[in-house]
Amino acid sequence: MTNDDKNFYLKISLLILAAFFVWFFGSHKEDFSALKAEKSSEWQPKTPAALTNFVPPTLVVFKDSENTLPKRNWSMPFLELEAQAALAIKTDGNRVYYNKNIEMQRSVASLTKLMTAIIVLENYDLDEVIKIPLSAVRREGAMGDLKPDESITVRSLLSIMLIDSSNDAAFALAERRADFVSLMNKKAKELGLANTHFANPDGLDKPGNYSSALDIEKIFSYLINTYPEAFEILKTKNMVVYSADGKTEHRLKNTNELLGKVNEVVAGKTGYTDEAGGSLILLTENNIITVVLGSPDRFSESEKLINWLRVAYIWEK
Repeated sequence: MTNDDKNFYLKISLLILAAFFVWFFGSHKEDFSALKAEKSSEWQPKTPAALTNFVPPTLVVFKDSENTLPKRNWSMPFLELEAQAALAIKTDGNRVYYNKNIEMQRSVASLTKLMTAIIVLENYDLDEVIKIPLSAVRREGAMGDLKPDESITVRSLLSIMLIDSSNDAAFALAERRADFVSLMNKKAKELGLANTHFANPDGLDKPGNYSSALDIEKIFSYLINTYPEAFEILKTKNMVVYSADGKTEHRLKNTNELLGKVNEVVAGKTGYTDEAGGSLILLTENNIITVVLGSPDRFSESEKLINWLRVAYIWEK
């Protein structure tokens, strides 16, 4: 074979190879684009439903928020929490600052009472007087110190339930309607909660009673934005309420230990059962909602998350 023949075949080979690469990259353009997006620090979900079965990274930046304040301070490493799920999100839902298993379905304990409060506020007269049934007093947990046959307003029971996290109060409120739990699940569907289902009004461990960090945040946001009276209750550290006849006094102390202790904390709700572990949702003064679920120390880890947010982002120019 002459040199001219060798050069000819070499050129043909190179042309074939070039054509192959053009075909390969062109036919796999979407795959490479997806891979590039996956490796990017910016993730832009279309809708919450698109998150189903997706395990997101610890940090999620929505839209072009990285170009606006607050900006991520990348000199600060990601925060490691022992909580099974955790979330820090702007109240308008447009920015997620911290993200761990936010769609994991799990027991949420007394955070269930946030939906119970919504159903009460949408279906009850707050001045209605309820007689406490024995079945409510026998409910596991003695917070609220309610007495059998005690007459008390719905408004006072709502305060006892949200401040003292009383299972007795939640159960007494739900006993007024046979369809109460059905109303809770109907509302969950209306709010688009894909990972939530209720089996009772107080959050005691029971199959079929579960939610997620993202769904709990949506419930909390809806409650405090729609019903100012609920927001005021969740902000209250101590309160005294009375039975309808004024003879029985109930001194309430908020189960949220960070209320009044951490300056940024404006309001919140606690939860705990053996199955759920420690749960806590908080609203901070800079309009961020934090959620920890399944934490061995809900207060310490929530405070750690708030402190991390302070230095992990640049909040001012």
